[in-house]
Amino acid sequence: MGLNLTKTNLAEKAEAGYEFEVLMPGTNEPLGAFIKVRGKESKAVVAYARRKFNEMQLREKEARRKGKEYEMTLDEIEDNTIENAVTRIISWRGIEEGEGKAVAEVPFTKENAERILREYPWIREQVLEQSSDLLNFL
Repeated sequence: MGLNLTKTNLAEKAEAGYEFEVLMPGTNEPLGAFIKVRGKESKAVVAYARRKFNEMQLREKEARRKGKEYEMTLDEIEDNTIENAVTRIISWRGIEEGEGKAVAEVPFTKENAERILREYPWIREQVLEQSSDLLNFL
């Protein structure tokens, strides 16, 4: 019995996704909200990382041409982290907003994901953590 490449194709399994339940920070209380994420080995996430790397190289070259050094701002770092996390999300369910009779499920869209991950960094951290855990995709 040897290494079966078909069974260990992490890129393929990572693209198919893994669903996890969002937990309350500090208590790890399950919140009834579920997010399905791509793994860091997926084609979509790898393509995103390559694109961002190429963008950074371009900015550094442009800065050097002007005799300067390029340094990312904190806002750019946060924006990139959010974009990275959004790239990893396939879908979600059970995420709601509002109070009383106005409670409604938030549909998964890129715009909603960007807003929620900006407003709730602890959800963003869970998305990145679960997506980066290769054991979730075996």
